[in-house]
Amino acid sequence: MTEWGATDVGVSVSRWRITENQFFMTGEFNASGLIQLIADFSGHVNIKAIRDDESWQGQQLVIASNWGSKTSVSETTWLHDGRIATTKTDPAPDLEEVHPIDAAMLRGVTDPFSAMMAMLNRLDSGKSCSGVFQIYDGRRRAELSFSDLGIVELDPDRTFAFDGKTQLCGMVSLPLGGHRRKSRFTSRTPDPSKTRAYIARLANGLLVPVRIEVDLFFGQIVTRLDMKRSVF
Repeated sequence: MTEWGATDVGVSVSRWRITENQFFMTGEFNASGLIQLIADFSGHVNIKAIRDDESWQGQQLVIASNWGSKTSVSETTWLHDGRIATTKTDPAPDLEEVHPIDAAMLRGVTDPFSAMMAMLNRLDSGKSCSGVFQIYDGRRRAELSFSDLGIVELDPDRTFAFDGKTQLCGMVSLPLGGHRRKSRFTSRTPDPSKTRAYIARLANGLLVPVRIEVDLFFGQIVTRLDMKRSVF
């Protein structure tokens, strides 16, 4: 469940299948409440990734979105060695609106979900969540970094929210290509404390982000894991 202040923004649902050497995930987001009336938005994602030593490497990533009558689809695949990404997009990027991405920028990259999984693996092995990843989601190229912000006890501010000890990790996504040329969301001085992921070890031993907070110029966006509906 995602909220802006006390206003419902949308609902996300994801389904994961994780084995020793690969994982699959399908997810969707749908606007809800007042936001749905203002901006009828939905998004869908499918990801397949394989284990690469102590990290994860994307193999196929499909992201689709609908904004009113407008649709957008990107499908990215990686070569077997996981070093070069190729993408099909519809519509194609408008280079008058976004910064270009050249071929060299698509070497040695993974997807953002695999980067998050690699960070969780680091925590699971007793290491810090701190780390830097080169990521690509089919339209945007960025450097994603995590910072260890310590241990935090979460109090449930919603009846369905997590209650207990969490590892707090700051996140910064530094845009390198594909981002809008004019955007109020791009900061010249990235602050890892403005985007925060609260990671908890649940009863089955899994490490899972149970809360994500993003501080923006118009307020704070909070996504909470619904502990009552989640099945692991």
